Amino acid sequence: MALARAYKVGVFDTSTPLATGATVATTTPTPILHGTTSASGDCNISAIRCGVVAGTTFPANGVATIGLNIVTGAQAGGNAAVASQLSGVALAAQTTFLTAGGTSAAAITTVTLGKFLWSQDLPFTAGSSWGEWFTPGFEINIPVSTKFAVYVICSAGGTATTFSAELEFTE
Repeated sequence: MALARAYKVGVFDTSTPLATGATVATTTPTPILHGTTSASGDCNISAIRCGVVAGTTFPANGVATIGLNIVTGAQAGGNAAVASQLSGVALAAQTTFLTAGGTSAAAITTVTLGKFLWSQDLPFTAGSSWGEWFTPGFEINIPVSTKFAVYVICSAGGTATTFSAELEFTE
């Protein structure tokens, strides 16, 4: 029997899933997956996966830092991302998400980067990826009524570079 409801959500999880990553072509920290916990429940992130999907040109010796951050501000833009339940009795996730990827990619704007909860540097080249599973008991807890986002921070700008991110979480 599951102790919590497990879900998965990612950049590609719009109502019509399409493998179009979130485009980042600047060195400005850019949110690609945004979440908000409900007023009645927290969220525990147990796994994160991220990668550089594609691009036209990449900077020489470049690094893309992927971060999971607390954010502030009233977000704008983005497409609704639908979390898929992985276990238990069917019940929609209380944590809501927006993605900068999908069929008609839309940037997530007007949020301010805050505290880093997790980060990983990736080689800034197509196909580089990282996945991390947190040991039970060491999950990243996102408190009630909190906004958070997966950010991409590039050491140099690429051309038409797209990124992926996926979270597994429990409520």
